[in-house]
Amino acid sequence: MTYSVKITYPKEESALKNRMTERRVSESLEELETDQVVEEYEKCLTKGYSVTTTFNPPTQDKKGGEPDPFAIAQQFELSAIPYKATLKLKASGTFEVISKIAKLIEINGFDYDVSLKLKISETSPVDFEKEATWFDHEYAKYTIFPKASSSDIDDLKSLYDALVEMKQEVKISLKAKVRKDSDEEFASQLSAYPEDTTIVLKLSDADVYGEE
Repeated sequence: MTYSVKITYPKEESALKNRMTERRVSESLEELETDQVVEEYEKCLTKGYSVTTTFNPPTQDKKGGEPDPFAIAQQFELSAIPYKATLKLKASGTFEVISKIAKLIEINGFDYDVSLKLKISETSPVDFEKEATWFDHEYAKYTIFPKASSSDIDDLKSLYDALVEMKQEVKISLKAKVRKDSDEEFASQLSAYPEDTTIVLKLSDADVYGEE
């Protein structure tokens, strides 16, 4: 399997015409094998940098579908890597549509926020002081934000499947809980991700003396 790597170096300061400027240099590497990715990570540590890592799976797999978050989470579990799974939903619509989604979220034991956008004008039937007018299909738009996360992705599966069946734009993001600046844990985490994942290595100056 091959991956892409983006390395972002710490900001550099320079003086130009009596003015201090900052710039950040980035480096992109394409089609690296697993051992080459680990080697790049180790090089950063060897140079004295502290490394913050982000894994961005491809938006589509080779069959044109989205990468399976449940398969990635399973690899985390096989490698004994703890993680946090968070369900992310883009859903806006009428009161009736959002109400159905809200009931699904409640049934699955999660909380949520709802925002309302009202179009108010001289020709609009919406009167802000009259709550009964806030449900017009054309002039009222509701957006729902689920607060659904867990250390076990299976806790999200029922809600995820139901939203997919409703043809909602839903996905699950995964964040592994691993020690920072550990090449062994980086390699284990990397092995869980599919081919064509982009690995972002954000470098910062290591705290040599520790925090006071």
